[in-house]
Amino acid sequence: MTRYLLAIIIVGAGVFESAAYSQSLFSSRAIGIGAYSPLVNDTRSFTDNPAGIVNMRDWDLSLSTYFGNVSSSHGFVFQGISLGKRFLDRYAIALQYSPGTSMEFVIPTALTLVSTSPTSIDQRVSYDEPFAAAFALKVSNALSVGVSSRYRTEKITDTQYQLVLQDTSSFIERLPDVENTSSTWNVDLGIHWKPVREVTLSAVGKNLLQVKEGAFPQESEPYRLGNKRLLELGVGYTVSPSLTIAGQYSTSNVGALGYEWATGMGFAIRSGVYLSRSESPFVSAIGLGLGWSYRFFEADMSYLGFLSQDGRGGSGSVGGFDPSAITSIDLNRYTSDRVQFSLKVVFGTVRTSLVTIGGVEILEGVYPSAYEAFATRPIGLVRVKNISDQPIDVRARFYVEKYMDSPTESQPVYMLPGEEKELPFTAIFNEKVKGVEQMMVREGNVYVSATPAEEYDDKYAARVVIHGKHDWDGSVYSLRYFVTPEDPSILRYTRDVLLQHKDSLGGISAGLEDFQKARVLFNAFAKQLVYVSDPKQSADYVQYPSETLQLRGGDCDDMTT
Repeated sequence: MTRYLLAIIIVGAGVFESAAYSQSLFSSRAIGIGAYSPLVNDTRSFTDNPAGIVNMRDWDLSLSTYFGNVSSSHGFVFQGISLGKRFLDRYAIALQYSPGTSMEFVIPTALTLVSTSPTSIDQRVSYDEPFAAAFALKVSNALSVGVSSRYRTEKITDTQYQLVLQDTSSFIERLPDVENTSSTWNVDLGIHWKPVREVTLSAVGKNLLQVKEGAFPQESEPYRLGNKRLLELGVGYTVSPSLTIAGQYSTSNVGALGYEWATGMGFAIRSGVYLSRSESPFVSAIGLGLGWSYRFFEADMSYLGFLSQDGRGGSGSVGGFDPSAITSIDLNRYTSDRVQFSLKVVFGTVRTSLVTIGGVEILEGVYPSAYEAFATRPIGLVRVKNISDQPIDVRARFYVEKYMDSPTESQPVYMLPGEEKELPFTAIFNEKVKGVEQMMVREGNVYVSATPAEEYDDKYAARVVIHGKHDWDGSVYSLRYFVTPEDPSILRYTRDVLLQHKDSLGGISAGLEDFQKARVLFNAFAKQLVYVSDPKQSADYVQYPSETLQLRGGDCDDMTT
């Protein structure tokens, strides 16, 4: 399947033309992978596909900064901050403030002062996209949809001068700048769909709805950015729990290929290629990335390098400036090389599960006479699978309300990524079990948890049969659980009988003393017993010794105990 996916993506790359790629450069992870749309799972570069934010744990905070190439005058630039929240398990919202998503160009004009009328000496054109917001809904476990809105501003500043003539001299006077500003809210729609567990498909419609405010003078209209509607398609394939590959294609005739490899110990290596037909051999840029995560914290670093450096000085003077080539302020034909750093922090209560339950099997019912045996003997098995990309230690817990004081917990079991195992679990019942008169069915909850997880990753409600206190499973071995030598009534009866035969037992040798005591007790007991069949006409009903003594009757099972 991997070969087919790559073939489709590479064939699509053959028709690429020179155009701007609409990928966001907000996060280092996005830069490193390149084809990020199908892999969005938090607030990092969520504008690539707003549907992905439903995969956040709970609260999600990201920060990003970058360092431009040495030829530019900029040092470290604060790219931005994003904050998101997942709620009610199905919904998510995200906000982004990104002052670093900005471009500015100086367009020089020839200065010829032939009159005293104001003359424009140059123009500064700036494009910014400082704000974005998104909302997403999980329709099902396989499908999620999201909508985002990006706020874009465009400003043209004319620097004007005027020649002032006086009687004996003349001078050039600078006039106030003339500014023209326009703003646009662009609305995008995204979809995430997992037809199978290993494959994620994405589709994003860009600029589907536009709300504009402000206008440029007619002579400045060529500097407005186009807001052409675009469709971006992506696919992500989980080759193994530690390796994911992705591809992306846009109707603007650009695309990317990339991968992410989790090497273990929280480290991840990423690499991607940005494709364009105008480049040879179809590659316009290369992205490299490295990430490290531990529990709720993640740090990332990436490098974006362009094979051709023509016109890629970043913000500054650009000859032959062509706004029509810009569909993304972040990534376009004028974007310069950069080294980017990002931090991500997760906080709250919701977290990603590391293990799931495949099924539960209760091995046998609970007989009150033998309830203590389940403290060491498994009462059931739970089948679990490690769905994370790291080895984990898994524990199983079991609890039956009312008849257990607290859940029992199994010993930890080591599991590799993707591995499945059966975990046995025990049960420590309390004394209330002995008061169950008739057979009933209770709900027993089975929980599984994995380190470094808290609470539990999955839960399964299984049916547990608890038999009546006189029920017996028919095994001769199990009759021993009905024997109660410490019962006060048994001790009292024994002492009374032996006291009555004290004289006859006095002359017995030490070697035969226990045997003679047993004979005396048995004969005394047998004389009092009247054979009575089980009240339910069943061989699975056994009385406790104290009950047999009190009733002075019973069957063979009762006589034995």
